[in-house]
Amino acid sequence: MAYKNYKIALSIVLLVSIFIACSSQSKLKLGIDPLKQQALYVEECGAFTCVSEVNSKVQNNLAKAGKKMLQIYLIRHAKPDVKKKAFCSADEAQQYVKDYNSVPIIPFDPDLVSVNLQSNHTIYCSSLPRSQETALNIFGDKYPVVADSIFREFEIRMIDANSFLKLPMVLWQGLSRGSWMLGFNHRGIESHKEAKLRANKAAENLIKVARHEETAILVAHGMLNGAISKELEKKGWRQIQKQGHVNLGATILVKIINE
Repeated sequence: MAYKNYKIALSIVLLVSIFIACSSQSKLKLGIDPLKQQALYVEECGAFTCVSEVNSKVQNNLAKAGKKMLQIYLIRHAKPDVKKKAFCSADEAQQYVKDYNSVPIIPFDPDLVSVNLQSNHTIYCSSLPRSQETALNIFGDKYPVVADSIFREFEIRMIDANSFLKLPMVLWQGLSRGSWMLGFNHRGIESHKEAKLRANKAAENLIKVARHEETAILVAHGMLNGAISKELEKKGWRQIQKQGHVNLGATILVKIINE
């Protein structure tokens, strides 16, 4: 009986050893955690935001195993040139939103964004001026820029209130956005449900671009970038950098696929 148990234990040890050996060989073929390697490669750049191809060493290691890495950049626009009152009425808050959607951006140092891409890329942005202007400033001299309303920011409508009521702008935005997300306050604009469906479609569009160009680049907006990122993660993409909510920052997502 003891001998039989010994043989069973030995068999288990051998199976575990074979499994570990196979896993080790797989790691050698793919390289040690290519996602971390790509994240470190991005961090090595000295600029505030770096836009580049997948690291060639990472891609070459993946190619040995018949795989490759795709990546998607979600960049937020530069800061719009609009002034915000300390306290304002609901009507003034709504006017601020209109101004925010139409004014030019504040000029920024071009060295804040480093671009190292091949020439085969198309840059995508939203139909709103701040997104278009930012994209043209960063990429327009070398790459075609295509605007599409599917990439516009989630719309916002200020809640109705007495004109005598003065609140901080951030509070108007919080109350209005919160009620919109709960399914109210969407008269004349898309609902939260419709906006989420649009974000999912935008994610699908970017995946198609990434499959064709390997790296997809979008210059859009904070909330939309966050929503697209969530949709991509549901589809198996992994986030290696999260700055798409900051002006000129980028959220970067990657996915390893079979070639």
